[in-house]
Amino acid sequence: MKKNNKIIFGIGSNLGDRQQNLNIAIDKLSKYLNLNNLKISTIYKNPALLPLDAPSSWNIEFFNIAMSAEINLEKYSFEKILNIVKKIESEIGRKSSARWSPREIDIDILIIDEIIYKNDDVLNIPHIGLFVRDFFYKTTQEIEPQMLENIRNKINDLN
Repeated sequence: MKKNNKIIFGIGSNLGDRQQNLNIAIDKLSKYLNLNNLKISTIYKNPALLPLDAPSSWNIEFFNIAMSAEINLEKYSFEKILNIVKKIESEIGRKSSARWSPREIDIDILIIDEIIYKNDDVLNIPHIGLFVRDFFYKTTQEIEPQMLENIRNKINDLN
């Protein structure tokens, strides 16, 4: 593997100071994963994705961004990156709670280079919602359109 792999995270928040939560997540990801050459999208505001039986109190607008950076995959395995993401979410105040409930922070690994990786329900790269959730697609398109196109082509070639 090359030393400077590119990774894209989707980061969202709909509880607390949403802007501040995004900024803290960016800082912690950068620090804990030794990221370089960060690019951050503008904030995309969107309604929460909700299950059919969700209480109306869950319907809180999300602030979403995409962040790309260079990461050294020789130093960080996919599972290690995921564990660090979960640690950061916990540090920012996310609690284990019902699926799609409001949360201070949600960090998703969207793309790593043109790698396709599946580990059951634990981790799928690219993220399964990348091309169907506007808040992932539009923010990624803004900062890394070529990466998005490359991974789309690779997926299409495999199908």
